[in-house]
This record gives sequence, structure tokens and C-alpha cells, in this order.
Amino acid sequence: MPYMIKGADKIALITDEWFMQLSHKYEVERMELKTKIASLNERINNLGTMQQNKDRFIGAIRRFMEMQKLTAPLLRELIDEITVYETEGVGKNRSQRIMIHYKFIGYIEIPECGSNYKADTRKGVAVEYITKSA
Repeated sequence: MPYMIKGADKIALITDEWFMQLSHKYEVERMELKTKIASLNERINNLGTMQQNKDRFIGAIRRFMEMQKLTAPLLRELIDEITVYETEGVGKNRSQRIMIHYKFIGYIEIPECGSNYKADTRKGVAVEYITKSA
């Protein structure tokens, strides 16, 4: 049985086979769009969570910048995990890699700045922040 399709001012008849092909294409497109909508909704939710995490991190950093004394509760609020690797080298050439994973944002890779930043923390101990390019 042929199907009728109404256009602007014309009526066309299509075969069962053509109708099935069009119907199948429509169904495939509908399912693809449904999947895409679900994926985009998930991304929107993730962006909202990321915004909340950013706001929490900024609040914790502000409290950190205002403090007079480093306290354990503040560190627990700001830092999620500290990974300490084995010491490499001997004597003055010893080095040890430490990764700080902050709450809400994770590990921060120090951007390239041309040279490494080095700070003497106490007698005989220096901290060097090595950038990705080094």
C-alpha cells in the first residue's frame, strides 16, 4: 500500500520500501540525538560540579593566605593527598619528588617559565619546583 506525503502544494506517493527506509533513518537519527542529549546533560552537570569545586578551592586558598600559623585542619581542608617518592642521588645531589594533590582540583602541573624556581627552606635544604620542560 503506497503512503501519501503532503508537501507545500503537492502530494506524492511513496512505496512501502521507501517508507521503511525513511522510517529507519528517522529512528536511527532519533536514537543518536537521544544519546547526544544524555551526554550533553552529563557534561552540564560536570561543569556545575567543577564550578562548585573551584569556588571551594578558592575559599580554602583565601583562608590559607590569611592564616598566621599553619594548622592541621586547614591542611586537611586544602590537601587531599601528598605522594612522596624515594630519594634519588647521594650527598648534596640528593633529590626527592613530592606531588601534592589538592582537594577539588587534583594535582597542579607547574607551567613552563623558562627556569625552575628554587627556595632555601632551612639550612642545608632547598626546594626546587621543576617545570614540565625540565
